[in-house]
Amino acid sequence: MTIIEEIRAAENELMSLYGESKPFSEHLIKREDNILKDKYDHNYFEYSDDFTIAEYDAAYQYQKNRGDNFLKFVGRQALKDSFKMEGGIVLTMLLTNNDGSSWKTNNNLSFKKPSIKEEQEIELKHYGSVYGENFVIKNVERLGEKQEYLGAYLGDVLVGTCLPFVLERFVGIDEVLVDERYRKQYICTSLLKAVVDKYPDKMIYLHADDDDTPKELYQKLGFETVDKIYSYQTTVDVE
Repeated sequence: MTIIEEIRAAENELMSLYGESKPFSEHLIKREDNILKDKYDHNYFEYSDDFTIAEYDAAYQYQKNRGDNFLKFVGRQALKDSFKMEGGIVLTMLLTNNDGSSWKTNNNLSFKKPSIKEEQEIELKHYGSVYGENFVIKNVERLGEKQEYLGAYLGDVLVGTCLPFVLERFVGIDEVLVDERYRKQYICTSLLKAVVDKYPDKMIYLHADDDDTPKELYQKLGFETVDKIYSYQTTVDVE
């Protein structure tokens, strides 16, 4: 099994912690988390090939019947026909031949597990107006049930967090957030380094949007793209 296949298998196992996976049609598998119905990356259709308009219509109707206002498809290759959905590419980036010893970090930081309340407060500050306060609160509670957040502190102030997912011989880093008041102080890099140091015997990877700035930072740190996930999304007309 290749590294890419191992990462994919580990992430499939991770997804099973947050909901069920079930066959939907010939080319579609449904990933579903009914506790966090509004979380896009927990509720989507995974496609194995180009799917038909009939399968698209069935998926649309399924989401509408659930009361969801979005429809998302995820696959390993680009669709020939995206049905006018908005598309994007998420990169899987693996840290290769680098232990982080050369990274610029903030020596004034300390690291520990933040309380759920602390995590909710920092996320509400940055995401509450975007996703809604209720969603942010539930999202932190849900993820915190299964994994442990890692917090970066300046004194007693939580200034950055991330969520390392421990997956067999890999650690995936997600939910990286730095308080906007403390940015450009190497807090993000320090968080990543703290994860590398905590899990010296595991391979570290993360996800980044192909058209987003953080990708460039990760590349400079030694993360290399090893896989791509194609994502397509549209809204559902829910009455």
